[in-house]
Amino acid sequence: MEWRVVKSIPMHQVQTRMAILREKYGSLSHLHEEFTKGRMPPGVFDEYIDWTNMDHALRAYQEGEDFEYLAEENLILGEAEYMLLTAKRLELLDFLGAEPVLSINDLAEKLGRNVKNVYNDLKILERLGFVALRKEGRSLVPEQIVYEINILLG
Repeated sequence: MEWRVVKSIPMHQVQTRMAILREKYGSLSHLHEEFTKGRMPPGVFDEYIDWTNMDHALRAYQEGEDFEYLAEENLILGEAEYMLLTAKRLELLDFLGAEPVLSINDLAEKLGRNVKNVYNDLKILERLGFVALRKEGRSLVPEQIVYEINILLG
């Protein structure tokens, strides 16, 4: 089953993607010139838009704003992965989108769930690419990295 997600991409991945595009096409300004002259090669437009958006996100960060880059990605989830998205795990995703948490313990307490079960659910969601677990001191802080999920049928 194919899913389309809007996902937060961390800065290091954005920088890696931009380096790949730079190696492939030269420079963003070169692609921009090709675009304005109507000479953009077929299939390059989406990469040009993505590169432009990543460049804007990095420039905003350099000017003092928080770094945030959201990208739409397609995920192919087989039946086994799809079955891992239980009601409790989807509840975790929904809660992380609505309220900040300080740690896995904090999240479990706010949801009235067992810490070990919440941890196990978060590890599965991390493996599927829906959350990130960021180390902060001695704690793991769960962060939602998927902000929108669309299921493509047919």
